[in-house]
Amino acid sequence: MHQRKVAGLFLAGIALAMAPVGCAPVPADDTAVRKAQAAEEAAILKLDADWAKTAANKDADAWVAFYADGAAVLPPNAKLITGKPAIRKAIGEFLGLPGLSLTWQPTKAEVSKSGDLAYLYGAYSMTSKNEKGDPMTDVGKLVEVWKKQPDGSWKCIVDTWNSDVPPPAPAPAANPVPSPAAK
Repeated sequence: MHQRKVAGLFLAGIALAMAPVGCAPVPADDTAVRKAQAAEEAAILKLDADWAKTAANKDADAWVAFYADGAAVLPPNAKLITGKPAIRKAIGEFLGLPGLSLTWQPTKAEVSKSGDLAYLYGAYSMTSKNEKGDPMTDVGKLVEVWKKQPDGSWKCIVDTWNSDVPPPAPAPAANPVPSPAAK
């Protein structure tokens, strides 16, 4: 029994000695972390505004410079595009649409506490002309995922957007089948 008391006191002593050290990490100063996040979020918003200017200038090379080397672009109603050469080709074709005018505005940017990843979401507005030369308008939403690069710069690693406008109704069939009620 005496050995149990000694062993118990020994373990209690170790626990008391470790208590000030603790096992959980010491939380970072939330104010400093939030201040750093806010500065990075401002940087992302500035980059996004600069990126939007490349759309207005229809400069595909400048547009693609905002992507990281392994970026993925997920356009609406199209396949995933990866790699800067493929992205450059798709963006060049997009910027070449007749009468294209594209703008976008971020709603929110948020940087992770670790400071290496961020996301941004917002809305876009686009006009162009269809094959007949008639104006087409589209509005929708967008999401960008940004990653801090080894040199400290931010690059977009995932870019996607989709329309708020319902898809057009299918064209009527060339030879519609008469309904039984029509007979």
